[in-house]
Amino acid sequence: MTTPLPDPASPTRRGPSLATRFAIAFLMGVLLVGTLGVGALYAYGQQYTGRVLPGVKVGQVDLSGLTASQAHDALGAAYAAFGAGTITLSGPNGDLTIGYGEVGRAPDLAAMVDTAMTTGRAGEAVADLIGAPQTALHGVTLTPSLTYDPVKLAAAVEAAAKTIDRPEVEATLVADKGEFFISESVEGRVVDQAALVRTLGQALAKLDAPTELRADIPFTNQPPVVTTAAVQAAKDTAERMTRDLVLTRGSKSWTITSAQLRALITFATATDGSIVPVVDEAGIAPLVKPIATALDRAATNATFRISGSRVVVGKSSREGLRVSKARTQQAILDALMARQAGEADAPLSPVVAPREPAVSTAAAKKIAPRMREISHWTTHFPIWSHNAFGANIWIPASVINGFVVGPGETFDFWKVVGEVNRAKGYGLGGAIVDGHTQAQGAIGGGICSCSTTLFNAALRGGFKMGARRNHYYYIDRYPLGLDATVFISAGGAKQTMTWTNDTKYPVLIRGINTRSGNRGFVTFRLYSVPTGRTISISAPTVKNIRRASDSTIHSAMLRTGYSGRLEYPTDGKDVWRTVTVRQGGKVIRRTTYFSHYSAVTGILVIGTGGPSAPTKLP
Repeated sequence: MTTPLPDPASPTRRGPSLATRFAIAFLMGVLLVGTLGVGALYAYGQQYTGRVLPGVKVGQVDLSGLTASQAHDALGAAYAAFGAGTITLSGPNGDLTIGYGEVGRAPDLAAMVDTAMTTGRAGEAVADLIGAPQTALHGVTLTPSLTYDPVKLAAAVEAAAKTIDRPEVEATLVADKGEFFISESVEGRVVDQAALVRTLGQALAKLDAPTELRADIPFTNQPPVVTTAAVQAAKDTAERMTRDLVLTRGSKSWTITSAQLRALITFATATDGSIVPVVDEAGIAPLVKPIATALDRAATNATFRISGSRVVVGKSSREGLRVSKARTQQAILDALMARQAGEADAPLSPVVAPREPAVSTAAAKKIAPRMREISHWTTHFPIWSHNAFGANIWIPASVINGFVVGPGETFDFWKVVGEVNRAKGYGLGGAIVDGHTQAQGAIGGGICSCSTTLFNAALRGGFKMGARRNHYYYIDRYPLGLDATVFISAGGAKQTMTWTNDTKYPVLIRGINTRSGNRGFVTFRLYSVPTGRTISISAPTVKNIRRASDSTIHSAMLRTGYSGRLEYPTDGKDVWRTVTVRQGGKVIRRTTYFSHYSAVTGILVIGTGGPSAPTKLP
C-alpha cells in the first residue's frame, strides 16, 4: 500500500504565528513551574505523614510534628489537672467527698489527638497539598476537651443518696399491763438524684471547673402520718382519763384506782388518722362487783308463825337494794369519755334500785288469816352414827323452819341451808361413795332425809318442781321413785333440790323434828292460801329389776364368833312415777319422774380376830 503524493496544484501551508508561539511558550513555562511546586508541596506533606502538622496547638500545647502517641503523652501531662479535683456534697448529715477520678473526669486525650491529627488535612489530595502549608504558615489553636463517665457519676450520687435517704417512721403508742409506751416518729428523706446528677454533670463538663466543686444535695422531707406530738397528745389524754375515779353513795365511797383504769386502755387509729384511747367496756364489769357486793341487799319477806291453830305475821318485811351493774358500768364509761373530751369531773354515784319483798308486811297481814296447811310429809330414820345421831337431818330442818317462799320465788335447798360444817353442829355421816356406803363418809351425811322429805311435801302441794335426783341405790325409807338426794363433793360437783312457788300467795315452810326411842322423824308442813289444786301420784312402774347378791368375807376386823354388815344387798331397778296437778278440774301440769337405781352386792363380815379384836365393825 503506497501513500499518495501531494497535489502540486495545492497551496503551500505556513507555520504558527509569533504570538501563538509566545503564548504556548508562556503556558509551558507556567506548567513547568507548577509541576515543580506541586512536587515540592507533595514532598513537604509526605514528611508529616503520621504526625501532627506544624502550627497545630491544643490550648498552649504545641503538637507540631508529634506522632499520635507523642501528642497523647504531651496532652496527658499538660491536662492531668482535669482529673485531679474533688466534688464536695453538703447534706443533712454533713459533707461527702467524691474524687473526679471516681466519676471518670479526665482530659479527652483520644478526641484531642484525633482532632490534632486531622487538622489541615481534608482527606483530598489537592486540598491537603494546600492545607498543610497554610496550617504551618498561619497556625491553628484547638480548644482542649475533657470527659466524665455519666454512669459512674450516677452511681456515686446513688451511693451518696443512700446515706441520706430514709423512710418515714410512724410514731406508736402501746398499752401494756397498764403502762403506756411511746416510740417517736422519724421524718423521711428522699434525695432528688436526677437533679443532682444534672447539676454535677453540667459543672464537670466545664473546662474551668474548680479543683473543688461544691454542691448542696437536693432532698425532700417525707413527714410521717402519725407524729410524736400526736401520740403524746393521746397519751396525755389517756393519763387524764385514768386518774382515780371515786363513786359515792351517802357516807360510803369506792375508789377505782388509776392502775385499774389504765389496764382498760388500748389505743386505736381513728378515721382521720389521729390516735385515740379506747376503753375496754367489758373490763369495767369486774370493777363494779365490789360496789354491788357492798350495796346489794336482798329484800326480806315478812315471816309467818303458827299461833295455836292459826297463821299469824312474824317479822316484818324489809326493802332490799340492787346495784344496776349495767347502768353503773355505763355511768363509769360516760365519766371516762367526759374526761377524754377535757370536761371536769362531775359527782359519780352507783345506780341503785330498790328491791321490793315478794311478801310485804301489809300483804302478810291480809293473807295470814286465810292461810291453811296445804301439804306435809314425814320421813323416819334410825338415830345412829350414819347421820351423826340425827343432827345431820334435824339441823337443816330447823334452818328451813319458818322460811317463806314468796309468789314466783324458787326454793333452793343449798342456798337456804347454807354451808355444812362442824361449827354448825354437823358431824360425819353415811355417804354413797363409788357405789358403796361409807358410814362416816362425809360431813353432813344423812342430810338427804331432809331434802327428800321437803321434796315430797312440796310435790304434794302442787308446786312446780325443779332440780331433783334419785339416790345411787334405793333406800326403803323413801317413797319409791320420789327420793331427792343432795350433795356437794370435794371436787366441786353439786346436786341441789329446788321448787318454785307458782301461785300468787306466799308459802310458809314449817320444819318439825321429833323422836321416839331410837327412831327420829323429820316433818315438813306447808302453809298457804288454798288454791284448789289437787295432786294425784301414780303407782310406781318398775322395770329392769336387777337382783342383788350377797357375799361373805372373813376378817380380823371382828373377834371370832362375831359378824357385821358392810353393805346390805339391794336390788337394782328402773322406776317411773307420774304426778298430775289439776286446778278447777283442769290439768295444769303433768310430770313423769324417772329413777335408775343400781344393784348393790351385800357384804357380810365374819370375824376371825383374836380376843383383842372388836365385837363391832368400826
